[in-house]
Amino acid sequence: MALNCASVIYLLCFLVAIANAQKSFDRAYKPVVIVHGIWDKRTSLDFMANRIREVHPGTSVTVVDLLHGTSSLAPMWEQVEAFGAVARQVNTENPDGIHLLCYSQGGLVCRGMIETLSDLKVSTFVSLSSPQGGQYGDSFLRLIFHKAVKKTVHRIFYTSPGQRYSVANYWNDPHHQASYLKHSKYLPYIDNVIPEARNESYRTNFLRLNKLVLIGGPDDGVITPWQSSHFGFFREDETVEDMEDRDIYKQDLFGLMSLQNRTKIYTVEGVYHHQWHQNISVIDACIIPHLD
Repeated sequence: MALNCASVIYLLCFLVAIANAQKSFDRAYKPVVIVHGIWDKRTSLDFMANRIREVHPGTSVTVVDLLHGTSSLAPMWEQVEAFGAVARQVNTENPDGIHLLCYSQGGLVCRGMIETLSDLKVSTFVSLSSPQGGQYGDSFLRLIFHKAVKKTVHRIFYTSPGQRYSVANYWNDPHHQASYLKHSKYLPYIDNVIPEARNESYRTNFLRLNKLVLIGGPDDGVITPWQSSHFGFFREDETVEDMEDRDIYKQDLFGLMSLQNRTKIYTVEGVYHHQWHQNISVIDACIIPHLD
């Protein structure tokens, strides 16, 4: 039986709609898991999450609702376990992989997750103003311990009781490196710098990333040195050693050098630490383009 004109038009429209739906499905964005930083509230990162949903409609964005406020001072390995459980669940429901978007201290938590959780499939890791090289600065320290001074706090942080606080786990005093390596329970381990504790699986897991995005800037005012957000850190004379000059990079201890061609580094001026996740220019230009 011959089709009339209206039937033909209806059929064509139906086929076009099916094709467009298939294209939309093919462009589906991977889920994003957002991990907050120290002292953050439950709603602190909602602006960033909502902007991702607005620009990438249909994206599943999970702002992990754990360890806010003073609970964010929990030891880093405990945080890796807690946040990692949520990321694993999202990954289980989305076996093609997820993106991790992690702010401040959360960036170090996420690096621990990526390196140690072999079953976690992360496509892009965005480290937003995170002290990846460690922290050594009074401005940050006094956000947590108001009377503490960077030159003497190693006496507390590099002890068993001190290591119960997250910030002590990545406090990297350039003047007391022997104590740092002996007593710090977190950063030297994920940096793979302790020979007797070196773990090749950390490097293997880190290199499964499709992309590493590092964001920071000179006006941050909290991350010290600010280049720590790009894996730089202080030498003993407190001049800054950039990532490419550090042993963790040159020896490729956990995969930084091997990941070089898949790493994007942003240096953004004029952004204070607590503004990164609310700065729409940073979100639109430095984060969202990498959340495919």
